[in-house]
Amino acid sequence: FEIEKFCDVKLTSSEHVDTRPSRIARDNEDAAKLSQWLSEHNPFPKIDVIMSIDSGIVGEAVKPEGSQYVVVDGGHLLRKIVWRQQATFGAIGDRYVQYLNNKYGQDTAVIFDGFPDDDKKSTKNCERLRRSAHFSPDVMFHEETVLQYTKEKLLANECNKKRFIELLKKALQKTNICVQQAVEDADLTIVNTAISVAPQYDYVRAVGEDIDLLVLLTALASTHSNVFFQKCGRGKTPDSY
Repeated sequence: FEIEKFCDVKLTSSEHVDTRPSRIARDNEDAAKLSQWLSEHNPFPKIDVIMSIDSGIVGEAVKPEGSQYVVVDGGHLLRKIVWRQQATFGAIGDRYVQYLNNKYGQDTAVIFDGFPDDDKKSTKNCERLRRSAHFSPDVMFHEETVLQYTKEKLLANECNKKRFIELLKKALQKTNICVQQAVEDADLTIVNTAISVAPQYDYVRAVGEDIDLLVLLTALASTHSNVFFQKCGRGKTPDSY
């Protein structure tokens, strides 16, 4: 209900799986498990060191030495770069590449949300409907096209967003940055990717802003003490781990 109010979109279905008693019971059990885990592992301890809340291992620095792999939420990445007016789309793509190389190095993967054909069943449907309320025209562009719109207006149109992600994926792949696109929401793919490479590296970071990443890591990566969630701060707010 609160999401519908926020998105100003109302959808009803007598067959919605989230309203079934079995689903409600399972969700309550999962919420109880998470609440129990957090009651035993304070996520915000008042300490002067970096410590894994799962294992209690204390680190020596924010950027520990050793091999590292970084898995970046593509939606988060799209928001990080300011698009300069009159820049070409190719130049904008190059700025994303430069940002990733400077901030995270070569051992990096970027995971984008997917766009299912039947988007009415998508978990992001309400959010996309809310954005589509702000009219934005379809824009055909390629690497040499000069930007004529703000980033927010251009990406509010789903067709434009798909087109730009395809352009950006090619730019990242040219520099050997690993790129994946999930079937739908990227969160689970991000976490599974981080877990899959964990045995090969000393540290793995899942980078994004979505708290769902922390929830999934808590549930799925509890046996991997070298996998961390890096929630990026905004403005002068520092990143948190």
